[in-house]
Amino acid sequence: MLTARAGRRDGWRARRAAAVLCILLLPAAAWAEEEGRVSIHGRVIDETGAGLAGQVVRLLKSRTYLKAGGLRSLDQSVEDVRTTTDALGFFEIASRRDPSFPYVYLWFYDPKTFDLVQYRLPEDREISKRVRSGRPVQVSVPLQFQPDWPKVKALLDTYSPGSQVGQVLRSLGLPSSRAPEGPGREVWTYEKAGVAYLVEGPKVIETRTLPGGARSAAIPPGKDEPEPAVRVDTP
Repeated sequence: MLTARAGRRDGWRARRAAAVLCILLLPAAAWAEEEGRVSIHGRVIDETGAGLAGQVVRLLKSRTYLKAGGLRSLDQSVEDVRTTTDALGFFEIASRRDPSFPYVYLWFYDPKTFDLVQYRLPEDREISKRVRSGRPVQVSVPLQFQPDWPKVKALLDTYSPGSQVGQVLRSLGLPSSRAPEGPGREVWTYEKAGVAYLVEGPKVIETRTLPGGARSAAIPPGKDEPEPAVRVDTP
């Protein structure tokens, strides 16, 4: 009888010890799960210090590796994650440290959404060392107004942004030249875009393609888009 009771006590003690051990290990397991994660946050503002809502922020990783055979090296950049700023211009990104991509950058630019008429293209921010340290990263960037923006804004006060001419102004900015063509009409020429518009008041009467064809001005020279965000094996 005593032996049976002793056995039950020993079994109960063993189960209790196992339960206590599990409880003690839970924080360590959670820490292990979060190990390697880095929090990146900041704010996008304009020259007045006001936060800018809806601005795209992209985290890019880059590396240089030898192609098969080792005869030449190749540069590779991938977009890891992106987010947009909130109503006050703040953003936050969670990422994992990736030893296979030693260089990490923040891009405050997307060719589909960035307002190149109003703002200058912001510089990339390299955060490689701070990411490798594992500590939270804080980066903020002010967007500078384009030199021509006050003139564009003055025209938008004349031609509403919703009008046809207003939409041209918001998409392409100031024309390269303006020339009268008939009573109350002007030809607005955009040489870089390869297009001209015959305008009358707030309306676009005709769109003309310049010799050489229309050219895309979405990505400025020297601003190469990275590859899609795909995972690759270390070569």
